[in-house]
Amino acid sequence: MLAHFVDSKSFQCGYFKDRNSLFEEYLLEDISEVEFEYLLAHGMRHFGDYYFRPRCLDCYKCIPIRVQVDEFQIARSQKRALKSCENLEVRIGAPRYAEEKFNLYIRHKERFKPLQDDVEDEQNFRLSFYVNTAFGIEFEYYFDGKLIGVALGDHTQNTFSAIYTFYDIADSKLSLGTFSILKQLEFCKEQGVKFFYLGYYIGENQSLKYKAGIRPNEVYIDHSWRPFRNAVGDFLITENNLQWRNVDFLVKPATDHTRERAEAPLAKENPFL
Repeated sequence: MLAHFVDSKSFQCGYFKDRNSLFEEYLLEDISEVEFEYLLAHGMRHFGDYYFRPRCLDCYKCIPIRVQVDEFQIARSQKRALKSCENLEVRIGAPRYAEEKFNLYIRHKERFKPLQDDVEDEQNFRLSFYVNTAFGIEFEYYFDGKLIGVALGDHTQNTFSAIYTFYDIADSKLSLGTFSILKQLEFCKEQGVKFFYLGYYIGENQSLKYKAGIRPNEVYIDHSWRPFRNAVGDFLITENNLQWRNVDFLVKPATDHTRERAEAPLAKENPFL
């Protein structure tokens, strides 16, 4: 793995007006599948070759969350979401850029605009979702032959990571966001994937709290994955105890390489054994 270490600076938080964010961040190239799975298992996210984890100094609300695919149990409301979208066509393949996808993304962002968003032009859109996608996978959703939604993710032998979903639908009865998650989980079951990563959960944010409803699930706190919400909906960790303090640097330079070659301590811990 070739790493370029980023000198991180704080910036306006995308979820809370009164807070700043700070990331542990890198530009990573030539990542093996095992290294990629390791990064996911320790809370890392990415857009293209840009990898990051929250490292905020006074807020610890961004919590990595995942589902063990074999344990997932669909809820009644999620069954209704499947029913509402039963007439959609789903196409699955490698990420493929098209101008209509960028236009769809822009319309989506007009409805769900965060406080801070760096992906605001076509070039950044390409770099974030359609360049350096070694493990990339794309779900396209069509209604009457028209593209109405796209979900981008990463797929390895053991993992699936949901990166971003954007859509524009005329019928408000279509629960396309939930439908997309369920179709990705269906794909994971068919492929024998073990873990489905949903990104970060923030209980105080309406756009992110839905992730707790994909259950049973577990969260990454205190350097380990712990059960969070069980199949019947009980919360096993209280909101007061739901904090993730990232005080480590996951990627470390290897001293025996002349280039900025880096390594993760895979020999010490393999989260899939």
